[in-house]
Amino acid sequence: MKAVTFLLHTQQPILATSLQGDPNSDVSYPYIPGSMIRGVLIGRYLKGNGLRATDDIFLDTQPFPDVTRLFFDPQKTRYLNAYPADIQQNRTLPVPRSWYKDKGVEFSETEDETVYDFSKIPVDEREEDLSPKLLEEKFCTVQDEDVVLYRVKRRINIHNQRDRKKGRGTETNGAIFSYDAIDAKQTFHAVVLCDSEEDQKIIESLLQPEDIWLGGSQSAGYGHTTIESVANDSNWQEVGIPIEERIQRNDNLTITLLSDTIVRNDYGQVVVDSEVLRQRLSASLNVELQLEAGGVYTSSLVAGGFNRKWGLPLPHTPAIAAGSVFVFNKVNLDLQKIEILEQQGLGERRVDGFGRVIVNWLDEEHTEYNTKLSQPESKSVNSSSPLASESLKIAQDIGTRIVRKNLDQLLLKQISYIQLLKKEQISNSQLSRLMIVARKALSDLDIENNQPEGERQTITELAEPVRELLSNLPSNARKQFESIRLSTGERLYEKIYNWLDDPDSWLKDSWRRDSQTKNLVASDQPTVSIAGVPQGIDNYTALEYSLRLIMAVAKKTMKEKNND
Repeated sequence: MKAVTFLLHTQQPILATSLQGDPNSDVSYPYIPGSMIRGVLIGRYLKGNGLRATDDIFLDTQPFPDVTRLFFDPQKTRYLNAYPADIQQNRTLPVPRSWYKDKGVEFSETEDETVYDFSKIPVDEREEDLSPKLLEEKFCTVQDEDVVLYRVKRRINIHNQRDRKKGRGTETNGAIFSYDAIDAKQTFHAVVLCDSEEDQKIIESLLQPEDIWLGGSQSAGYGHTTIESVANDSNWQEVGIPIEERIQRNDNLTITLLSDTIVRNDYGQVVVDSEVLRQRLSASLNVELQLEAGGVYTSSLVAGGFNRKWGLPLPHTPAIAAGSVFVFNKVNLDLQKIEILEQQGLGERRVDGFGRVIVNWLDEEHTEYNTKLSQPESKSVNSSSPLASESLKIAQDIGTRIVRKNLDQLLLKQISYIQLLKKEQISNSQLSRLMIVARKALSDLDIENNQPEGERQTITELAEPVRELLSNLPSNARKQFESIRLSTGERLYEKIYNWLDDPDSWLKDSWRRDSQTKNLVASDQPTVSIAGVPQGIDNYTALEYSLRLIMAVAKKTMKEKNND
């Protein structure tokens, strides 16, 4: 494939808004979308020809014969997503969704952990004591059996809406909102695929000058990026392994999506359906494919975007998520058909980098991988400039508020997940006693939290009254607590002990799994950084939310009993 490759180095945070998160916040993709790069180059092309985005003559093929071919025809030109660059400045790729780790395993930069590829391991051959869990990391590099995972640094900034004329917030126009953006001082590897050397030269010319602005809120300190290391490659490969070698080494045919993919069924509807994808792949490869049993590892999302000419968001469209894996039966394939499929992609919006497909990316012999985290890039300039004491206090307060706001949401979700069985066997009086003792412990904790750190009681001492209540129950009350179980099969009183003995366990697990907080992690710990000042969850906060959880479960049980 003919390609123009270049690096994008973020000088400011970038807001490439995705359709997720709280309504009062914008959450960025963990990469720079190809549509964003295409939009910037269209703007430069217009400026170079003395035109504006509103000039429809731009689409006239008579004076501008290159426009359709360069920017709108996916058969000719495709703007791939800019994924994080690895330490050698090569492009990383999405983590396959067939990869699982054992529950509780945390990756580090120094020690290898095992990752299992379930697309190559039959169900009856998987380890019995394994508690599989999907990887939270989004990008990786693979070298034989060695894998390096990459995490994109993020930054959350708090803003308030302003009246455009008065330049400040008003009673009717002063909402507080947050931006969860890609942080500055990170490098992304971008690729533009072309069909001719002439187009390569035009694209290269549009990559000058090196300073560009990407994404939203550019007037508010977002989007400044520099272009570096522009090069052209007449034989570019997305995975760097020849097609012939990939086809010969595997018994089955494995398709991995290297970007989000949008496909339509026979009725023209956009759907997330493995059967529709199978049909489209069969048509592209001119062979009838059949999915292997248990050979689908996928998830979905909603894709959007923004059209600057319209000044409106693009329609929200369901898509198959990047990293999805599909295992098909072994068939004889035409190498030329595979090459065309990998060059052109599959489905809708291929010009924006959607629908990237790779055949037999990973060697079938490798079912387990030695995996670690990448070494971090150099720290941003903000961390090297210490804040004044007043500014430091403000940053800490803002970070604490954001942490607690997220914890409140995680608490509500945790309560909704918990369902008690045989709840009619416990009396309301016993649940009330539990609530009263937990509330007293919560009050004591609040008092101790205002004491000097060296004079505070430990969280074990503060949680002791609740433990004593459960340990010294009369026989009748003990039987009531022992009879109540969670839907997971755990006894209620045992679960309460777990929440008190290890109060931050459920919080950290929920934080890492939740879509809104899973990217707010540093050194495997929940962390929110404001102006380079990190804020996490201390032991007192963890105990507070565990006590609140105990009280909420008891109150929920009483309410459900009364309704029954």
